[in-house]
Formats: sequence, C-alpha cells, structure tokens
Amino acid sequence: MRKHFFLLLLASALFSLQSCASLQQNGWLSKHRSNLESLAASNLSAEQKLDGLLSDYVLFLNQDLKFADPRKGIKFVQKYHDQNLASIEKILKGSEVWKDQLNLKDKVAFGVRIVQKPYLKDLIKLGPKFKRKYKEYEFAVKMAARISGGITKLAGKNLED
Repeated sequence: MRKHFFLLLLASALFSLQSCASLQQNGWLSKHRSNLESLAASNLSAEQKLDGLLSDYVLFLNQDLKFADPRKGIKFVQKYHDQNLASIEKILKGSEVWKDQLNLKDKVAFGVRIVQKPYLKDLIKLGPKFKRKYKEYEFAVKMAARISGGITKLAGKNLED
C-alpha cells in the first residue's frame, strides 16, 4: 500500500513539474509575441525596432538552449516561429528599407553603433549553438539565419560563421 501511495505521489509531482514548465514556456512565448507585435506596430525608429527584435531574439535563444530534450526545444522554436514570423519579417524589412535610404556616412555610423550593441556578443555566441543543436530542422536554421542575417546585412559584417 505504501509503495502505491509513494508511486502515486511521485507521479503527481512529476506531472506538476511538467505542467509548471509548460506554463513557464507559454508565458515566455506570450511575452515574446506581445513584445514583437508592439515593436512592429510602434512608431519607433527602424534602429530601435531592430534593437528590440535582437534583444528579444537573444532572450529566446537563451530560453531555448535550456531545453535538454531537442524535441521539446524544437516545439518551443516552432511556436516562437509561428507566432512571431510576421512581426519579425515586418521589423527586418523596415530596417532594410531604412538602411538602403542612408547615405554612406550614416551607414558607417550605424555599423559602428551595431558593433557596440550589448546583444551582439550574445548573438555571436548563441547563434552557432542554436544552429548546431537544430541543424536537422531546416525551418529553425532558416529562422536563425534570417534574423542573424538581418543584422549581418545591416552591419555589413559576416556574423554567420
């Protein structure tokens, strides 16, 4: 009888932990979606929107790389991708249009500012880890390449390697 009670208690504890993790992940995804939607719709400058996107993306990478089980991690990536693709594309497209309108002096100044951004070091460190972890999941690698490629194109540097 004690064994059954202990097993039942253990099973309910494991289920509670799993439920808490799911709630936490859903909370993370909700915050990402809200943040990116408000950024995309805001009247902020293209550079500020890009800063917000990349800061959010670094946070997402940190959260995703905590998953020990790649299957659970890829579900998190898929949800992030599905919920935020339109906002990400809108921000990146606006940033590209803005950069194309800059003169040479302003482009150089922007490149210098990008190199000094606090998220750049994290993006350089986390991007390759993410790509290695999910190399067999083409959509995840494409999403990572699109976002890091967006900053690469804007900064005029090769951060992909």
